[in-house]
Amino acid sequence: MNDFDEQLRKLIHMERHNFAGSSSRAIVELVNLIFNFAIKMRASDLHIEPFEKSLRVRYRIDGHLQELHQPLPLHLADALTSRIKILARMDTTAAFLPLDGAIQFGKVEMRVASMPSFGAESLTIRLLDSSLELHNLKDLGFTETNEKIFREMANAAAGMIILTGPMNSGKSTTLYATLRELNQPSRSIMTLEDPIEQHVEGISQVQVNEKTGLTFAAGLRAMLRMDCNVLMVGEARDAETSKIAVRAALTGHLIFTTLHANDSCSAVFRMLEMGVEPYLLAATLSGVVAQRLVRRLCPHCKKISPDGTFKAVGCENCRGTGYSGRIALHEILRVDKNLRSLILNSRDLDEIKNFALDNGLRTLADDALEKVRAGLTTLDEVCRVLGTDFIKENS
Repeated sequence: MNDFDEQLRKLIHMERHNFAGSSSRAIVELVNLIFNFAIKMRASDLHIEPFEKSLRVRYRIDGHLQELHQPLPLHLADALTSRIKILARMDTTAAFLPLDGAIQFGKVEMRVASMPSFGAESLTIRLLDSSLELHNLKDLGFTETNEKIFREMANAAAGMIILTGPMNSGKSTTLYATLRELNQPSRSIMTLEDPIEQHVEGISQVQVNEKTGLTFAAGLRAMLRMDCNVLMVGEARDAETSKIAVRAALTGHLIFTTLHANDSCSAVFRMLEMGVEPYLLAATLSGVVAQRLVRRLCPHCKKISPDGTFKAVGCENCRGTGYSGRIALHEILRVDKNLRSLILNSRDLDEIKNFALDNGLRTLADDALEKVRAGLTTLDEVCRVLGTDFIKENS
């Protein structure tokens, strides 16, 4: 039994004999133990879930949810949840409503969300650790060619750059790395975010607050009066925000934003679907970066397979998973005059995709296979992230 399991066992035993609710010493120490363990494991998220017979705790590490210790006794659910909600300044009496709050735990900011569940509440906690090493563009896994293309787009005087991908695909990490490199005394940079995930010295960062009327659209309108060079809009989540962002790029601003779409060409089509005028999008869009995250092979135990690629093995350094950390896959669609003409005259997604492929677009699959051959990840991991059809399409 390791130190964590031993401490966990003692605290459960202590609570069983000295129960005093959410303020009991055992519950306070139990919450601290779980939080510290999550930080040590470099978890991005923590899930606390009540079930019929136990309280399950899971940790998302390198994109994977894992059970790393025994479930907790179910009778701890109410006290444990109440303690966390107190720390997050959430209403402990509203167990029937979904709520959210925040905790500052040392250098780690935690975003807490609660949801009514079977007999208790489920909690999901996002960990934002300011003590972790901040990334720059060279750390993000761009190939040499993709890094060059992206830097050229990011250093333009004006235009719009869209980052697309599902949740937890590293879009925010790429945006922050880009803004840190652009952060010079000669530039005025502002961001509009929900939430602010990293604080960057020298950049004016604004938190969206819909309760007070500070929506993405309202905030973006206000920022256009603030003499900014570079604007980062956390998400183009509706037609109004998208249209304002495009017009901002048209008036000489460099705009970065994110969008949920499957790939780079789909992001172009999505903007048109939301009602952005084709002539405005064609005039302002500099490029789209589609991104996914895959687990990186553990350098201590990876082994080469007969086919020349590497496989995950597992060792103490990677806790037996065969992987350690993550690396990004990229697909960069750069908008040139020919593609601008197509955006202006076509609303057909397949036509846009075929044109991009015919003109040298390196897809997410292309980038993934290059990183598999380089021994950075495995084909199994790429298939998990890009889908089960990946092998059929690329074998």
